[in-house]
Order: sequence, then C-alpha cells, then structure tokens
Amino acid sequence: MQNVQPQNSNFSNAPVYILGSGAVGLALAASLIEAGRNVTLVRTSHAEIPKKWVDITVNEMEKPSATYAVETVSLDQLSRLTGIIAVTAKAFANGAIADQLKTKAANDVPIVLMQNGLDIEQPFIENGFAEVYRCVLYVTSQKKGAFAAQFRSVKSSPIGVMAGSGAQLQSIVDRLHTSAFHFHTADHILLAVWQKVIFNAVFNTICPMLDTDNGIFVRDAEVAGLAAEVITECCQVAAAFGLQIDPHQISSQLQVLSKGSYGQNCSTLEDIKNGRETEIGVLNHAIVLAAKSHAPEVDVSTTKLMGDLTLFKAKQARLRNPNNLQMLPTLRLQKELI
Repeated sequence: MQNVQPQNSNFSNAPVYILGSGAVGLALAASLIEAGRNVTLVRTSHAEIPKKWVDITVNEMEKPSATYAVETVSLDQLSRLTGIIAVTAKAFANGAIADQLKTKAANDVPIVLMQNGLDIEQPFIENGFAEVYRCVLYVTSQKKGAFAAQFRSVKSSPIGVMAGSGAQLQSIVDRLHTSAFHFHTADHILLAVWQKVIFNAVFNTICPMLDTDNGIFVRDAEVAGLAAEVITECCQVAAAFGLQIDPHQISSQLQVLSKGSYGQNCSTLEDIKNGRETEIGVLNHAIVLAAKSHAPEVDVSTTKLMGDLTLFKAKQARLRNPNNLQMLPTLRLQKELI
C-alpha cells in the first residue's frame, strides 16, 4: 500500500463512500442523505465517470417513493478517500476494488463490507487494510432503473470486526444507522455471516433454477424440502469449523424470510435475467471449497449441484439461450445420479 496519510479516527462527521450503485447502494445512499450525512456514490463497474450530481429514486416498501440528489463518480476518478467506505458492489469484484483502493485510502480507513459470501474480506486484508468489518444485511432490495430501487428492511443488521481492534466500531455503526437502515454491533460476526450465506445459498440457487420469486418456499412443500437439504449440508460444514448452527432454526427462519419477500426476486435471478455475473462463487462454491478443505471432507453434493446448475443457467442467459424448462424434477433426477 502506498504512503497515504492516516485519517482522523473520529467518524461523527465522516463522509461515507458507498462503493456500488446497485439496489442496496442506492437505498443506503438515500437513507444516509435523508439523515443529513455526507455521501458519495462510487461506481465500481464503470470507469472514467467524472463527479456529477444525479437524482436517485428509492421506494421503501409501503411508503411513497422519494427522490434524492447524490454526488456520483467512478472509483478511478477519486484520488483520496477519507471517512467510511461501505462496499455494496457484488463480492466477486473485491479483488479489483481492493487493488484500486490501496493507492487511494490510508490503511486505517474502515472498510465495511455489506456483501454476501464467505472469505470476501481477504482481498482487503491482503492489500494491507487494517480495519475491515463485515455487515450482514437483513434487507430485501431490487433495482428498478439505473438510479431507482425499492427495498424493505427486515430487521437490524449486525456489523462486526474481521480485522483490526474494533475500537471505532460503535462510532461507525452510529454513522451508518438511520431510520430506514438499522445497524448494531456484533461480537461474533462470523456466525451471522455463515447464517446469511446459508440463506443466500438457498434463495440464490433454487429460485433462479425454478425462475420464481422468494415466496416459493412458503407455497411449495417439495421446494422447501430441497431447501432443507442444502441447509443441512451447509450447517454440517459450519460445524466442522466450530460454528454450531441449528438447521431446523434456519429452515424456520427461511419460511419467515420467504413470506416476507413474497413476490420479490432474489439478486441472482435478476442477475441472470440481465446477463450479469452471479455471486455463486462466493456462496455455494465457497461452501464446497470449505467442505473440501476439511478432513474428513463434508458431503455437500446438493449444495454443489444447485450452484453448478445455477451457474450453467447464468452462462446460458449470457449466451441469450435461457433454459425455460421446469427444473425441479430434473434437479431430483440429477441428484440421484451423483
């Protein structure tokens, strides 16, 4: 990391840089602006975008839409970032993001990862950032346009330390907390990370394979049973690494989440429909790698199959040849052949 001067560790008036302009990034930016915070929305998937003000429109479920002006710019156009960096871009981009940030931010700048996946903090730690945090977001969101999104907060989202002392954790949480986005500190964030990854490994594979919304687990007992298989396997992997997660509790919570996001599509289904890269590599495939790294190896055949088939469908979509077959009987048959 280049010699960038350390920043002041008082975050009470610190600017917030949101890296990623997807549904979560737009919703978070809107909530912070409404709360009077200094926000910059940073584009990470586009380059050479100069600083400019744009209007973003956000609809919080059951409330009227609201429009806010926010300054936006691409990451390559920024020379120095001070304050709090909240990363909401898809986690597969973390290597490239961390590589750019190391020349633009001091190593004590707090990096708050508001993303899904296992081990997604490693690119930042390996690039010398000393204060890295994970946030497990409990919101549902969907992008409705280039600068428009809808979202709903499910419950307060924990933020915890992955690297660093954590001395400033509470002040970071206070700076990000708003009436729309609730955050709290967490001592055991890795457990919460694993729990969320398990939910994601279910929603972000089964729903896209069936081309359906998140409410399918409430509507269809057979699909809920398939989800239970994935959950059981993932909990066994977590247990192999010393994290005790009750699969029955996760299945019960899945039903609550499914009911609460009835009619909404998961992010991976939207990615497939729009020909974008998916997060399967940091979800199902990351769980498979963790299972393989343990001795004895943990069986995750269903979890792997869901990830493989979803990735295959995503590749088909990118080739403009989507698979519209009813997939559930096929999934059962292929699992029997493994």
